[in-house]
Amino acid sequence: MFLFIKPIVIPAHILQADALDRRTPPHHPFKYKISRRAANLLSGYKGEKSLKYHLDFLPEKEFFIHHYIRLPDKNGHFQMDFLLLSRCFYLIIEVKNVYGNMHFDDMSQTYREMDGNVEVFTNPLEQIKLQHQRLLSWLRIHEFPPVPIEKIVVYSRDDTYLRNLTSNQVVSEIVMHRDSVLPKIKGFMNKHQFSLITEDQLMKLSWMLLNDHVPEESSGMGNFYYSDWIKGVYCPGCGAVPMKWKSGKWQCVNCSCASKTTHRPALADYALLVGKYINNRQARDWLQLDSIHTTKRLIQKEYFQEFGKTSGRRYKLDIEKLLNDKVHNEFAKVHN
Repeated sequence: MFLFIKPIVIPAHILQADALDRRTPPHHPFKYKISRRAANLLSGYKGEKSLKYHLDFLPEKEFFIHHYIRLPDKNGHFQMDFLLLSRCFYLIIEVKNVYGNMHFDDMSQTYREMDGNVEVFTNPLEQIKLQHQRLLSWLRIHEFPPVPIEKIVVYSRDDTYLRNLTSNQVVSEIVMHRDSVLPKIKGFMNKHQFSLITEDQLMKLSWMLLNDHVPEESSGMGNFYYSDWIKGVYCPGCGAVPMKWKSGKWQCVNCSCASKTTHRPALADYALLVGKYINNRQARDWLQLDSIHTTKRLIQKEYFQEFGKTSGRRYKLDIEKLLNDKVHNEFAKVHN
């Protein structure tokens, strides 16, 4: 039964934050805030993704695993990085990708000391307790039978130093490095050995979680006009923009890198920031192309859904296809 019901896939709001950072010029008044948010979101996702290696060692036929579940309740929405479901217990996992020396004190403060500076963070224990309470209420509203809910906070970086300054052992029991996750889950399995929910009920619960999941929307988009953004195709080699279309490929005037497909992540940025539909004129402007015919050939090679005819034709951009890793990373060096 071990199965990623909701696999580890980078959420759309993180892709959008990354695209917004990439397309925002350095002089924009919100650039620092945008870059910081994108970096934090990407760092968080990287930490969550690193946990997959450990979760893959879980016993087969024991768990349904959900990554990034965000559910509505009377107070808004609550989000869990991972939710593991079994017939004997559920497990909420909150992942932190933070470096440095992390301290937990008697005043419920979590802070980092580094280079003589102190930075205070949201207390992850209080955070996961609240997730626990809200999930419990959600389960009661949907009339699922009571099942024990365990919770852990996992720091994904091996070089993060965790220090419990309190006399409360709960901190040490809940907060851990990722290498402790498997032993902890095995301990929960030994603690909870009786089935309290049927497999059909567990399947129904998984379906309802997927159905009720509300993806987060990226913030900050209201501060921009289309004219604010950097246009053109980024060089996958050196990051310069824009590349020039010449002799059937994109060529970088800065490092001589060349690619036939690097317009795809640029079109993905358009879909994330502007909209999923694009026409020839809009594509020319975004990709910084002069030729109507070149633009048409590039877009039609992607086999997007088409709507309308002749000058009114629009194409529906497929973000998942455009951001395929093999496509994104394909490029060749061309030397003069």
